[in-house]
Formats: sequence, structure tokens, C-alpha cells
Amino acid sequence: MHACLRITEILDLIIGFMVDHIHEPDKICSIRHQDVARLARTCKAFKDPALDVLWRTQSSLSPLILCLPDHLWTTKGDWVVSLREEPSHEDWLSLQRYSHRIRAFNYCLRRPRPVCTITLDAVFSPNLSQKLFPSLRTLDLEVIGYGSMFPFPPVLSFISLPQLVRLTFAISHTGFFKHPSIHFKLACAPSLQALTINVRCHRFDPVVVNFGDFPRLRSLHLSHLPFHGWWELIHLQYLCDLTVTLPDGFNIDVHSSMQPILPSLQRLSVSVCTFNQVTSLLLSITSSDLSSVTVSCRSYPTQSDIHVLFRAIERVNERSPNFGMLEAQCSFPIKSLLIPPANLGDPSYDLPRSTLALLLACHHLRVLKLDVLGELGIDDAFIARITLAWPDIEVLHLFGSSQCIPRVSLGGIHQLLQRCQRLRLLSIQIDARTVPEGEPKMRSLSLEKLDICGSRMTETWAVERYLRILAPRLEWLKL
Repeated sequence: MHACLRITEILDLIIGFMVDHIHEPDKICSIRHQDVARLARTCKAFKDPALDVLWRTQSSLSPLILCLPDHLWTTKGDWVVSLREEPSHEDWLSLQRYSHRIRAFNYCLRRPRPVCTITLDAVFSPNLSQKLFPSLRTLDLEVIGYGSMFPFPPVLSFISLPQLVRLTFAISHTGFFKHPSIHFKLACAPSLQALTINVRCHRFDPVVVNFGDFPRLRSLHLSHLPFHGWWELIHLQYLCDLTVTLPDGFNIDVHSSMQPILPSLQRLSVSVCTFNQVTSLLLSITSSDLSSVTVSCRSYPTQSDIHVLFRAIERVNERSPNFGMLEAQCSFPIKSLLIPPANLGDPSYDLPRSTLALLLACHHLRVLKLDVLGELGIDDAFIARITLAWPDIEVLHLFGSSQCIPRVSLGGIHQLLQRCQRLRLLSIQIDARTVPEGEPKMRSLSLEKLDICGSRMTETWAVERYLRILAPRLEWLKL
């Protein structure tokens, strides 16, 4: 029989119609369990493929524990599944029929009962974990029960999963003062390629990670980075995706090195105290494949800060021809949203056209999101330059202070949509006090979301009517 007609592949495709296959670890997978079960009962040949689908992704260990003999487990008042007595080695191995099909412990729509921590530790003991989960590739310890109640998931001290590819866990403040410094080494997961550590305490550098233990690491999400972990991190040769929060006062310049720094990096998302921190980092990265930079700043950037950052982006664009995404926004404290800063209106926080023009050299730009505290110096003439420089732009978010008078008119928006025919999302402040007479001569069939909040207008209904004619497929409009 031809390879393309193998029965196992055909069955997998049939069952696949009932499953929403989503491979991104942060997305939810939906399975119509009843339909799969009915299909499995229809024909014995469907049994194994159906079991593969049903067990592939789990969000708890309880479905597995409930497959043990009834006298070995019980449910407490809060529906937590726990063991009455320690199962024998043979009892544990009887679960292999199902456990070897599990490829991920991750979020999914079906949320069964949780299990107690003693049961978690027993299942992931060194003698069992490798035998029970030979196919496990993704493990989110927060999902299966090691959440905020633990300063550090104890299972990481003895876990043995050499085939594990993606790992997520959290470190919380609970019991923090008993563990001022936690050393994380996971030599028993040598194949690890994606690591996410959600650190919920930021004092005394609570986590120490030796990134040299993970030479194959390709994705790293770290919500808090200690100073002493940076040196190993920047020399990871295969790291493609980095999301990290840099500590206050951190400066890449003190870590000068002759070795290549992040030579394979493609996506960078960083939270910093000042733009100067990320500027130093961008100038140090040697990768020629950097395509996306996202910056969240914990302070108000000045005009000079943004100018230096855009100069660094210019260098990145020269080195990385596929650079296509820049987000530079501020994560203001809650108080700042209620009480305007004293320097609001200070011209040093304005963004002139000459600074924004530095980005016009990035001809492959598809996404640009930029917030500034002061006045955003763009007008219809600059919009015309944008249409020539970024013809393939898909997302454009340009917002300045609501106290400044915008200079972009509805005519400028018409010109932007006419020439940038892939634009899906647009956020910009405009001067819509004058609405063009008649209907617009062209229609944008790509624009789906439009935010002009903070714009100047006299007749809101006329502006809305004009925009909805201009973009007939508009799904969301904020005035």
C-alpha cells in the first residue's frame, strides 16, 4: 500500500477534524471529547488513534490517577484527588497504556479535578516520570498544581524527563524569606528548548539560573533577571526568542565580550527602566536575523531617549534585512494614569518628525506601535512619506499626548489607506473637524480596527459615517 494511504494516518486525519490543533504553548486546545469517544466505539480500529487524541494534552494528573484501582485514590471535600495509599510499582506501570500518549501538560478548555502535591511528587519521581511519560514534550507546572503556594516547585529538584522540550514554572514570594536565593539547575532535561520562569518576587535576586546548562535553548521568557545570569544568557548560541525584564541600573556595557552576543536572536521583548538600557543591548546584539523588537519602559522617555533608540533600530535594520516589527511603549504605574506627571507639556518629551523619520529606512516594517508623552509631530505630508517607506505596513499605532492638537486630517487617513493596502489595525489621533464632502473615491478592504480616540472633531456622526464608507470591512471603531 502506498505510504499516503496508511490506515493510521487516515484515522488521525479523521479524528483531527474533531480537534482544534493549536501548537502554540500559550493557546488553548479544544477537543470534542464525546464525538471522539463515539467514533472510537464505532470501530475497534479507531480505538488507539482516538485515545491518542484524548490523552495528547492534559491540564491535570487526575484523569490518569483515576485509572488506578478504586481503593488507591479518593477525592477530598474540595474535589482534590489524592492517594489513599502508595500504589505498587505494577499499579503505576499499568498507567502506561494512557500516560505514554500524553505529549503536553498545558492549558486546555477541559479542566478536570486537581491532585494533591504528594501525588504530584510521586508521579514525577525519578523512578516513574521517565517510564510514564516517554512522549512528554511540554510541561507547565502551574497548570498541573505547582502554583503560587510554592516558592519553588519541589519537583524540579528530582524530575527526570530527558525528552522534555518546553517547561514553564513560577517562583512566588510564599516562603521567600526562608529561601533568599534559589539555584535552578535542570541537567535532567538536556533537550530543553523553551523555558518560561514567572518570578513573582523581586528582592535579593531570588532565582539563580545557570543558562550554560541549556545549550539548545531557543526560547526564554523570564519575568525577572538577576545580574549574575546575564553573562551566560547573552552567549546562548541558538536563542531565537527572548522575553526578559532587566533590573533597574542594569547596563550591558559592563559586560563587553569578544564572543558573539545572541547571534541567532529573532525576537526580543524587554521591559526596562529606561530606553538607554535597551539601546545598549540592541547595539551589542550580533544577530543578523532580528525581526522584532518590543520595548516596555517603566519611566517616561524623553525626546533624546527615543532618538538614540531609533538610531539603534537603524543599525539593527542595516544588519537584519528582515526587521519588520517595533513596539516602544510605556508601562506607566497606575498612579500615573490618574495623576498627570508634572512634566506633561514639556517639549523635551515631544517627538519631532526628524526623529520619527529615522524609522523610514526600515522598508520591511509591518508593525509599528509607539506612544510618547508629548506631541507627536506628524502631519499629512509625513503620512505621505510613510506610505512610500512602509507599503506593507499592517499595524500602525502612533499616539501622543491628548493635550496636543493633531495635524493629520481625514484626507491623510484616506491617503494612508489608499497606498497601504495591507493595513489591518490603525490607531492615531487626527484633526477631523473638517469632513471631506462626498463619499471617498476608494475603499480599504483590509482595515479591521480603527482607534482615533483623543481626536478633534465637531460632528462625530459625520466622521463615523465617512470612516465606515472608507473602510467597509471595519469591525471595530473607537472615536
